Amino acid sequence: MTLRHLRIFAAVYQEMSITGAAKRIHLAQPSVSLAIKELEDAYQVRLFDRISRHLTPTEKGSEFYDYAIHILELFEEMEHAMKSPEIVGHIRVGSSITAGSFLVPSAVRKFQERYPKCQVEVTIQNSEQVMQAVLKNEQDIGIVEDHVEIDQLETVPFLEDRLYFLCTASHPLAEKREVTLADICSYPLFLREKGSASREITEGLFRACRVRGKVLWESVSNQALIRGIQENQGITVMSRRLAEEEIKEGSIHVLPFYPDAFLRSFSMIYHKKKYLAEPMKYLMELFGGLEEETN
Repeated sequence: MTLRHLRIFAAVYQEMSITGAAKRIHLAQPSVSLAIKELEDAYQVRLFDRISRHLTPTEKGSEFYDYAIHILELFEEMEHAMKSPEIVGHIRVGSSITAGSFLVPSAVRKFQERYPKCQVEVTIQNSEQVMQAVLKNEQDIGIVEDHVEIDQLETVPFLEDRLYFLCTASHPLAEKREVTLADICSYPLFLREKGSASREITEGLFRACRVRGKVLWESVSNQALIRGIQENQGITVMSRRLAEEEIKEGSIHVLPFYPDAFLRSFSMIYHKKKYLAEPMKYLMELFGGLEEETN
């Protein structure tokens, strides 16, 4: 087994196609097929099931990919460090939209003060997309909302947060001292897209309480949701950190309904097989230290 075998396997796994992998890494299809067969023969396992000309990774295939991608990454990091020791490298951070709005920028700024030559690439996605990217080693560190229960990932909670039901100050419910979930669900809802933590938590609350809400607007943009309820008699769900200015000026009202399900935490996630270089450890320390600054 060589690094060449690992690179070919990783390409096939990511493309889920011998043809696609061959085109991507500029090899003939027979060479790619042979490399996969040699790996399977060497370890006496089947890495892919071949059904109706489609490849599906076996359980051992997925396990092998976890090892392969991190071995390749560590090798590339070694090559980079040995050939260009004056350059630290780069770190890929995936962040949920909420965390990316008020947590990530300050941590990255402080990190760059210590490691000015280390490039930090930040991708803002919903929490589900971040988790998948970290699993596939497309991102080194993920910042997501709430705890992650995936065996391959290490989860480090670092900051508590709460979601709130928000409406405009002129909304009929804004005058009430007490509201129920049924009251809230009688108005149109303006929510984040499916896969976002706030959407999953909200829909989980609805299911637990056996109520149904009508989602009128769906957006990846928190500001679009705020603007939406400002122009319409709707209700949204988000961290008050994202609407702090509007709440202070009085245009947005926090409804007096605080379910336990809305208390959550932000977490750092990384693959358990991830090699944590010193710059990456420092960036994680900065995220962990945000609790003191934001409370």
